[in-house]
Amino acid sequence: MAPLVFYLSATVLFAQSTFAFNCSKKPIYVDIHRRAVHDSPVFQYGSFIGLGTPAQNQSLWPSLSQNHTSFASHEYCQGNSTLKNCDRSTGGFYKNEDSTSYVIQTIIGACFADKCYRFVAQANLQSLDRGSNFTGFFGQENLRLYTHYFETEGASQTLVENSTIEVATQGQITPGRVGIGPSSTLLRDLAAKDIIAGKTYSLYIGQGFDRAGGLVNGSNVFGGYDSGRFTGSVNKYPMNIANTNPMSVRIKDIIITASKDSSNVSLFDNSVFTEMKSAPPDFEAQITAEQFPFSFPYQITRNFIAHLGADKDNTWGDNSLKLKNAFNGTLSIILEDGFTVTLPPEVLMNASNITPVQDRPEDSKAPFILGTAFLGQVYLMADYETNNFFLAQAIQKNNMVMPVSFCPKTTPVAYESPKQTNWSRQGLVGAVVGGVVGGMGALAALYCLWVVWTRKKDERRLKKELKRNSRMKMEQLDVEDAPSFDPPPSKASKAFFWKKTSQ
Repeated sequence: MAPLVFYLSATVLFAQSTFAFNCSKKPIYVDIHRRAVHDSPVFQYGSFIGLGTPAQNQSLWPSLSQNHTSFASHEYCQGNSTLKNCDRSTGGFYKNEDSTSYVIQTIIGACFADKCYRFVAQANLQSLDRGSNFTGFFGQENLRLYTHYFETEGASQTLVENSTIEVATQGQITPGRVGIGPSSTLLRDLAAKDIIAGKTYSLYIGQGFDRAGGLVNGSNVFGGYDSGRFTGSVNKYPMNIANTNPMSVRIKDIIITASKDSSNVSLFDNSVFTEMKSAPPDFEAQITAEQFPFSFPYQITRNFIAHLGADKDNTWGDNSLKLKNAFNGTLSIILEDGFTVTLPPEVLMNASNITPVQDRPEDSKAPFILGTAFLGQVYLMADYETNNFFLAQAIQKNNMVMPVSFCPKTTPVAYESPKQTNWSRQGLVGAVVGGVVGGMGALAALYCLWVVWTRKKDERRLKKELKRNSRMKMEQLDVEDAPSFDPPPSKASKAFFWKKTSQ
């Protein structure tokens, strides 16, 4: 009896965990590319999101550590902000006084003795982000998530009313962020309003921003993932909530491959880099969208400098290393479970010989980082209901957008094209179809020739018949010679039966 009760209990728990989420809800796809934004002199790369009523369009950068969706006020760039090129790097500007849907205070209504009163209470909102040096204000505002599959098409809107926002007036934070951290207010609001299946999210950062120097655009998918954006196996990892960037992985090797001779050199190999007494242990690295380059352990960075001949450089303000000489090769990062992410030559070294590897002081206590150079090669999917995330090889340029619902507690699956037979894969189906069609065409041509030849033959036979008939008719019309008859006998010689009797 006990085992039966156990199985029944397990079945009920499984059913509760499975049906707690409405996985029939469609995901919200929000593209990432350059666009005009509110009160900015330039186009800015980011997520297509509007704010307020009427909408003030913004281009927000995804943040895997920040929980609030933040915006810049006009005062932000007029103060002591440390943001480089501030007026063209905030993703747009927001004026709460121009919006009819902005609420910074809580209005409480009550009626007593047939009279109604309104009490105003200050909203008590505190930042959900640890250690943020933030000066500004919070409020509730209407967010407008725009779905815009292709740049040549119009956009549709998902309205998220009364969502909590953060408006920066000064400070060291970079505003213009879509907060996709573990306590994301946007994901919380979408799930609470039953707009998406659960607190799930997927990201491809793209390469269309200045530091990456590419042309491929990215995308966010709230409550789902783009099944056509990745390929191969999907690798699952637990989040480390104690980290500033909770999506962390362990790296066991880094290999540089020269394209010229396909030689491989491991930056962990103490037989190549003899100043290391032993191979270094694997290390934990945090995935973040807050910087572009990698930050590796000091000794690994030294090995990279020694092998490729790199120098310190700060062209982009991120201490990326620069190569003295051009190098046409790849860099592969191998994770603890064997999943390998390879940077192609154009990413390992750009047109100015700048690499995506950051210089690191020996005494630095900062966490090791996998920045957007890493996110440009992988597709990331996060399930905040279970605090797990997934990585897969990104398809850099997908021809079709295929967002599907990401039900919590499930593993995403890449789109697979319909399976083909050996004939299809080898092109034999096309050959057979071509042969059949060609054969039918040849038969049709032969049939037409036979019909023409038959008709010509009939015409020639008809002409012969007509000619023969004409000749026969002419022969029937010819005048024949008169036949000769014997004349009657003369009188003297008349026979007796010619003579008259005299009686």
